Amino acid sequence: MSPKRKFQLSVTAILILVGFGTVGFKLLLGLPWFDCFYFTLITITTIGYGEAPGMTDEARYFTVALILLGVSTIGYAFSYAAQAVVESELVSTFGKRRMFKDIKQLKGHYIVCGAGRIGARVIREIARRGQEFVVIEGDESLADRLLTEGHLVLIGDATHEDVLRAAGIERARGLVCAVSSDPDNLYVTLLARDLNKDLMIVTRANDETAVNRLLKAGANKVVSPVITGSNQMAQMLLRPAVADFMELATMTEELDLEIEQIEIHNSSPIVGVALKNTSIRSDLNVMVIAIKRASGQMIFNPSADTVIEERDSLVVIGSHENLVSLERMADPERQSGFTKQHRH
Repeated sequence: MSPKRKFQLSVTAILILVGFGTVGFKLLLGLPWFDCFYFTLITITTIGYGEAPGMTDEARYFTVALILLGVSTIGYAFSYAAQAVVESELVSTFGKRRMFKDIKQLKGHYIVCGAGRIGARVIREIARRGQEFVVIEGDESLADRLLTEGHLVLIGDATHEDVLRAAGIERARGLVCAVSSDPDNLYVTLLARDLNKDLMIVTRANDETAVNRLLKAGANKVVSPVITGSNQMAQMLLRPAVADFMELATMTEELDLEIEQIEIHNSSPIVGVALKNTSIRSDLNVMVIAIKRASGQMIFNPSADTVIEERDSLVVIGSHENLVSLERMADPERQSGFTKQHRH
């Protein structure tokens, strides 16, 4: 049992003891309730201002028992209180040191600024994919909840440069600005882009008018819940079959198929090979629905003669197990996030 739990039980025992003494004096001496409560307190704390009026032998025996119980219970309570405080400080100190040490070892990770309703869903998805990430959150209650779940969390303001540096922004692969304030998202985007020119930045925009400002500030992508939600509602109304397909395809917990992005590295055996000559479709049963070239060109529904190039990003759809195999093929030298997720 933890010292904190023991201390809580000791306090509960003290309260029970006070109640027991108050009722006992009331039954034995018939004094007013407050007087009984008062004599109970001075008895269990051994202050001893004097006997209660009308003391009998039975009341004295009761007082002796109350003193013995009170001294031992209060002694235990103070002992566990001190132990809980010391242990809490040690856990806090060494826990923070360990957390900063773990963050310093990260490279190619993601940073999530804000763990509110939107940020929490982003965190769940990144964690589900088995990717490494750091959360920056100013609300201590939210931060504590994430810490108990085993995530790396910095309690602070993402608009401060030292906080972003502590999160390892220079080594990070991507950053999500999910703060509820557009000005804060704008400032974080500007600061993050200045600290890491190659960082992938996805920013939330609460107001439609903020979208262009965030893009100019350096965000690669801007997501507006208002725009996204209204478009999705329109699709459900006008093209329900398409909307149902997209919903199922992105809700991977409900379907055995996943839409994923696979990056092709120079060590991959399929570099320089036409799609029809790879085993992507024939053996893995994975469908390539688009290819994004390193130059940024997007090829939708590529033909069988399309040649895969180094640093291509394949947008594919298939089962989780087959996507794991494809990512191993795309990057034989690196254990993928899919593999880590599959292992866990």
